[in-house]
Amino acid sequence: METRTRTGESLARRAVSGSIYGITASGVTLVLGFTRAVLLARLLLPEHFGVVTLAVFYVGLAAQLRALGLDQALIHRQDVDRGILSTYFLLRMSLDILVLGLLFALAPLLQGSYPAVPGLGQVLRVLIPISLFANLSQVQETLLHKELAFRKLAATDVAASLTMTLVAPYLAWRGWGVWALVAEQASGILMRALLIWGPFRHWKPGFTWNGLAARWFWNYGKPLWLASNLEYVLDHFDDFWVGTALGSTPLGYYAKAYEFALYPRRVFANPLVSVFTPIFARLQSDRLRLSQAFFRSAHLTLRTGLLIAGAFSLILPEFIKGVIGSKWLPMLWTFRLMLVYTALDSLLLLVRGLLLAVGQPRALRTSTIVQVLFFIPAVVVGAALWGINGVALAADGMLVVGAGARYRPLKRCVDFSLFRLAFWPFVALGVALGGGLALEASWHPASLWWQIAGKVVLFGGLYLGLLTLVEGRDYQRSWRWLWANLYPRGTT
Repeated sequence: METRTRTGESLARRAVSGSIYGITASGVTLVLGFTRAVLLARLLLPEHFGVVTLAVFYVGLAAQLRALGLDQALIHRQDVDRGILSTYFLLRMSLDILVLGLLFALAPLLQGSYPAVPGLGQVLRVLIPISLFANLSQVQETLLHKELAFRKLAATDVAASLTMTLVAPYLAWRGWGVWALVAEQASGILMRALLIWGPFRHWKPGFTWNGLAARWFWNYGKPLWLASNLEYVLDHFDDFWVGTALGSTPLGYYAKAYEFALYPRRVFANPLVSVFTPIFARLQSDRLRLSQAFFRSAHLTLRTGLLIAGAFSLILPEFIKGVIGSKWLPMLWTFRLMLVYTALDSLLLLVRGLLLAVGQPRALRTSTIVQVLFFIPAVVVGAALWGINGVALAADGMLVVGAGARYRPLKRCVDFSLFRLAFWPFVALGVALGGGLALEASWHPASLWWQIAGKVVLFGGLYLGLLTLVEGRDYQRSWRWLWANLYPRGTT
């Protein structure tokens, strides 16, 4: 019992410290990424972003078709030796080469299907080997996640983001156009590879084949394959349809709005999921501690995501006019309409990580099918009726449907109160947004920066004030838990 307690304290401490590393790194990469996004938006045209977004959709789709949940399976499995690692490596890379090679051969056909998107085929041919190189590095990153090596992962994220921020805006300034966006991806992937396969390397590749392990990976991944491919459709069908039906310029506006909508996920959800997924896997046989870990991570993710998304949606008009240029104004209400998506996306990402960590990939399949059945026709109808704003509404509806469909499978794994988790942050968001929009309509100072400051202060004060009023004791308990796990008794 004492050993189990010490193990639990160790995991909790690693979860807390890992979260701090991840969130700190995400804060740095957020600043770098935001700076990069602003510079590129000022230097490039919406159609440049549209071409690359459409190319990335096809590269990602090809890579997704080979996905058998191999990374999640490796994190879930606790008894791993060199033979199993070699089998995982060979499976992953052989499937990557097969599907990406097929896409490379089809690139001319895809270019012919998009005569209004010149350069698509050339961009595809360059992005395909870049993607293959990135997938090679992902092997080592998965092992670092499994071993909870969060400090190394955080350092890798920061180094890659810094490299991208130096390379892409410089090339855009030199007039590279769409190729500056391609170089943005290539430079970050190269820096990650130098670190992951250099000083941070966790495993030396081998070529041992274990038939039993390969069969286990296959059995684990069969139900996940359909779910993960359907989830890719959910994440990217809107890009595909906007680019195909509306063109590269509307896709550029939509892609940029979507990029900003994902910032809450990048700041908090992604690092928390990367930290807590292996923690969830290790706690899968202890329902009480698993429930506590899930609720604390979901509690933080939802509240922080709503704070960032709500504040940014209010100041977006001034941000567009004063920072990235009025040419981006058509994306204003597209982003604001994505607020529901932004709020729920991070939370559902955490739920997905938990279900995969506890070995329940089948639980994702049904909910994902329901979402796809809603999303595809909703995107087609929304684009036809209201353009990219209609597509944003379809994305909102898809996340609401997904949240409802995954609630029951989640409750079978963990115990939590949905009211405690979600009621008050959404009430606070509604109150704070109402106050901010009222200020926007009634107050027009001469300086855009005064209007930004006024809306941020009002929104933040209302949102944080109301949550502190009704949840202050919860925050005190969370702080004591955080402090106890960072500095347990008897340590120096």
